[in-house]
Amino acid sequence: MLGNVGKGLAVALAVIAGSACSAPVDQPAILIISIDSLRADKLHVYGDPRELSPHMDRLAGESTRFTQARSSSPWTTPSVMTLFTGLAPPSHHVDNNDRGLSPHVTLLAERLHDAGYRTGAVMPAVTLADHFGFDRGFDSFVLDAQGHDGISGPWSVQRAVEFLRGGEGPFFLYVHLWDVHYNYEAPSPYAARFEAGRAPGPGETDGIPRLIKRFRLADEAEPLPDDRVAWLEGQYAAEILYTDEQVGLLLHELERLGRTQNTIVVLTGDHGEAFQEHLVLGHTVHLYDEMVHVPLMVRWPGRVRGGAVSDTPVGLIDLTPTLLDLAGVAHHASAFEGRSLVPELMGEVSSVSPPTDGLLLSTSRRGRVRGLWTPEWAYIYDFIQERAELYDLAADPGQQVNLVAQRPEEAELWRRRLCERLAALPPGGEIDVVPLSQATREALDAGFAQLGYTAGPRRRPPREIQDPAEERRAFLDELACDSAAPAAQTHDQKDEQTDGR
Repeated sequence: MLGNVGKGLAVALAVIAGSACSAPVDQPAILIISIDSLRADKLHVYGDPRELSPHMDRLAGESTRFTQARSSSPWTTPSVMTLFTGLAPPSHHVDNNDRGLSPHVTLLAERLHDAGYRTGAVMPAVTLADHFGFDRGFDSFVLDAQGHDGISGPWSVQRAVEFLRGGEGPFFLYVHLWDVHYNYEAPSPYAARFEAGRAPGPGETDGIPRLIKRFRLADEAEPLPDDRVAWLEGQYAAEILYTDEQVGLLLHELERLGRTQNTIVVLTGDHGEAFQEHLVLGHTVHLYDEMVHVPLMVRWPGRVRGGAVSDTPVGLIDLTPTLLDLAGVAHHASAFEGRSLVPELMGEVSSVSPPTDGLLLSTSRRGRVRGLWTPEWAYIYDFIQERAELYDLAADPGQQVNLVAQRPEEAELWRRRLCERLAALPPGGEIDVVPLSQATREALDAGFAQLGYTAGPRRRPPREIQDPAEERRAFLDELACDSAAPAAQTHDQKDEQTDGR
């Protein structure tokens, strides 16, 4: 039973009656607003004392807001692919610039399109290019690989508004807003709103991308002075305020079109951003909380609890099964590694608990790091540095005191849990990858280089394309796990789209 008796029964019946060809006229529309690099604690509603997110705060007051949401990866491509598939990056394998998603995995957009939804995506970044498979299932896929040295929010909102005005009936629209991502260049007057610390003087840095690269990749780099970090963080806050205005414009258009009442709105971040809490600036290379703790709020007036706050640990990995349940689109819950959050959204006790060994986190670009996170513990293993980290988050929420040496038995327990999670195959068996052509890889690498994503002292030489089963075994061997991964099986998630959940 989902929600209160009346509302929950309606949702449950809708799931059973989900159509594979056309969406009922009363089926909800779905709008996902994903804000690049937006960490949760930088929104006012999540505890920042500054008034930098009035529109998002208002949306949170009308939504169920999750305080303990995490992205599965600290950079865009694997994180958003997890959102779209309900699979962790070590399962979908789209975690580097050399491969695309297997054709055997069905994306959220494909499922909704097959159910009769009009589907659209607005992608302002090369990290969300069609080469990775992000375009699958979208009637309208608008990609413009913009740089970090300009403002892209108005472009994204305008493309989104054009899609909203372009048809009737249920729609699914994914909008990625990119301006919070460095270079931290909010337009006037926003840039002056939260000025702090000291701006760079002559010769101190030749641009934020180079500065970010230096402090993201070089563990031996000298820390940036506190006043310079404060200046960067103030400009980041200004970009949040500016992006909040873009969110307000998008929600206002939804209201103007009369679509608010029957549209599920999800607002989240694809990952966080570091400001030298662990020396590093930016994101990508570590799994500390500042890089993976993201806001998550879900609004559906009259159906999802408004003004509710949930401390349940959740992840972006849970959004695909959740939205399919809310939309009444037939699927098997067993097709996903994430779980449906409908009980939490409806105020019910879930029959499916979060995994006791936590959310699996990973990054493979400029680092090879895997970890497990729960509200109580974080365990991280860096395969390049061959270093384990264990943090008691109740006593040390900032993850500053590594307890591996002090708590060896606890550390060993978490190492074995990570072994088990890395050895576990995704639903249906190992998933293959689509190797990208040399020309495509070179084009993507050039696009990433323009954004400041270039090799640095921390990165190993680019890995060759490997069989996913071999990659899995390599991680298990390097972590000194007792057994290799189970024998690979053929995976075809599409075959699992049958009636029911």
